[in-house]
Formats: sequence, C-alpha cells, structure tokens
Amino acid sequence: MSELTQVPERDLFAVIGRGITKSFDNLRVLQDMPVNIPRGVTYCLLGPNGSGKTTLMRVIMGLVKLESGDIYILDEPLSRINIVYPRLGYMPQQRPLYPDLTVLENLEFYAGLYGIRGQERIRRIDEVLRVVDLPETKNRITGMLSGGMYQRISLACTLINSPDLLLLDEPTVGVDPVTKQSFWGYFRELTKEGKTVVITTHIMEEAERCDMVGFMRNGRMLAESSPDKLKEFAGLKKQLRMKVADPEGKMAKLVGEGLEVRIEGDILFVDVSDTSKMMEVLDQVKPMDFKVIEPTLESAFLKLAI
Repeated sequence: MSELTQVPERDLFAVIGRGITKSFDNLRVLQDMPVNIPRGVTYCLLGPNGSGKTTLMRVIMGLVKLESGDIYILDEPLSRINIVYPRLGYMPQQRPLYPDLTVLENLEFYAGLYGIRGQERIRRIDEVLRVVDLPETKNRITGMLSGGMYQRISLACTLINSPDLLLLDEPTVGVDPVTKQSFWGYFRELTKEGKTVVITTHIMEEAERCDMVGFMRNGRMLAESSPDKLKEFAGLKKQLRMKVADPEGKMAKLVGEGLEVRIEGDILFVDVSDTSKMMEVLDQVKPMDFKVIEPTLESAFLKLAI
C-alpha cells in the first residue's frame, strides 16, 4: 500500500506526491521528489532552467508517465486523472491556441472540451473575457493578436471550466505591468474561493507574491515554504547598512564578536539575526547613518541555485 493512501489529511492538498521520478533517455529529470501543494494557495515552482518545473507540471496533468512514485491530484491518484480533468486548467509555455481561428472560436473549442454548451458556454466566455479585460477581441483572428493579448486569451481559455487547480507555466511572459496586476488580483480571488493556483516564473517579484514556493534544482525539491521561510532556509539574514567613522576599527571589533561584516569605504554591512542583536550593534558602533536591508528572494534564488 502506498504511504500516501494513509495520509490522514490528504484531502487538504491539491497535489501531494512522494518519490516522483522521471527520465528522458539517460537524463534524470525528476529524482525521487516529494511535492506538497495545499488547497487554496498560490504556489510558485521556482528554480533554474532545467530543474524540472515544467516536467512536474506535465506529470500533474497526466501528460508524462512516471517511472516510479505516487502522486494524488485533488485527492485522486494519477492513475485516475481522467476523473479530475474537468477540474483542472493548464496553460503551457507553448502557444496553445489555434492562430487561424477567432478568439471566440478558440474559446468555444475549449468550452466544448469540457462539455460546456448553450447559455452556460455564452456566460462563461463573456466572464473570462471580462477577467482578462479583452471583451472587444471576440471576433479578432487569434494569430493577429499582440504577444501580451495572446497570453491574456490563453489564460481566458484556461479559465473556461472554472478549474479547482490551475497550472500556469510562465503566464505573464510578454504581459504589461497593468495586466500583470489584474492577473494577480484574479489569482487572489480564486484562492479565496478555495481554488489552487500553481505557477512557474523567473520574475522574483511574482514569486514573492505567492503563499508558498517550491524551490527545485536538478530535479529535486530542495524546500517548500513561504517566501520568507525560503530566505531563512538559504541562510539569509537581515543586514545593517551603517555609515561609520573608523570603519576598519569598528569592523575588527564586530568580527571579533563573531559577526559577519563586509566593508565598502566608510560603509559597514553587518548580518543580524534578530532585532535585539541589531540594537546591540547600533549601540556599539553608533553609526552616523544606518538602514535595515531585508533579504530578497532573488538572493535566496542565487544562493540555492548553485
């Protein structure tokens, strides 16, 4: 019996898996990997190119056959993925629309795949076009759209069945900042309804917006946590940036107390673990000016990607 069949709170997860392994020819793409994606969150798959993010998404959609491991999607095993297909939405990196069809014809095609007919189809098409703010494009040829508009219509097609689990592979590539804001506002509304949004992105600002981040490298899941916890996992701390007199002397004193210190001219950068330690350093150094620098997810990415 699989260990996942005995997980008492398995139904709290949109996706849960253990030992996920997949190779293409002699290249091991996913290596004995776990995954835990709760329901009702935005979850970012983050990692360097080639870390296996897209392959994992395709596994979740049942498009790639596993060599070994167990995975449940919306509380159904991968072997029964057909049962939950109507509750899934997937937007791949590759252009998923038919360029010779109109926007309306593309939307009607995707609605048909999910058995959405009649007045319900008309209602859903109007709704998703409002979501992506493109109701006026209904009769335009899809291949004539700009890159950003194409992405928005791709998202509209992905949303046509009101999925409980939405998988978006770099959904905001080529999208303007205003539309990105609109996308993220909608993602938040979806999670409030208990739906789950999984994205891949290389834009750290977007990863910071997610409730959870799964950091992948070389086909392995290194960590699954909130963005702040991921920074801690990477060993990052807050820094004090202080302008001081006698920087060499002050640096020597702080280093002698076991602190990590970097110097640039008359500026000291000191790693600090908590607020009380920060106050101790300020009392000792008495800087002319100081600033607290928060660790960034980009710094965590660079450290973990090595």
